[in-house]
Amino acid sequence: MSTITGPAKMPLGRTLAIAALCVGVAVAGTLAYFLLREEEVPAHEFPGDVDVIIYLERDIEDDVLEQIETALQQHPLTEEVEFESQAEAFEHFQDTFADQPEILDSAEADTLPSSFHVKLTDSDRSEEYVQDFENVEGIYEISDMVALYRYWEPACIEFEDKGISPDEEDTESILYEIQQACRNFGYTL
Repeated sequence: MSTITGPAKMPLGRTLAIAALCVGVAVAGTLAYFLLREEEVPAHEFPGDVDVIIYLERDIEDDVLEQIETALQQHPLTEEVEFESQAEAFEHFQDTFADQPEILDSAEADTLPSSFHVKLTDSDRSEEYVQDFENVEGIYEISDMVALYRYWEPACIEFEDKGISPDEEDTESILYEIQQACRNFGYTL
């Protein structure tokens, strides 16, 4: 009987899985590092024109729509309210994804919700505003754009300063998601 000495060979699939796991952990660790360093990254003023987007249920009744619009306009934090119909949302969607036909083919005009785009008198109070409307009949979902900006801003600043971005063909990694979020807020990654 003979014994074989030397390193054991690991199957290629397992080696690739371990390598992918290591890369994933490294990316997640890098992202966490940048996001947790908030106190070292200077905060910037929210750059958007819309602080809150209120998406409406697709089959909303006209009277419920009017009640929501009236409540939004009368709220003390509301500076400006603009309604976007399903057709307008679809046009905006088509403009946004004009160079990505596979995404364009995934939606139709009646699948996108109508919404209210709200500019606040004090964007620092966007969370309070969202809470005031989160359980209102006819509202499907609310996006607090100010909170999203604050969440992504530290990573955007660091990634922009360090020149970090995904490869050109990379459209599925966390870096791509960060890049898209940061571009929405005016950063160039």
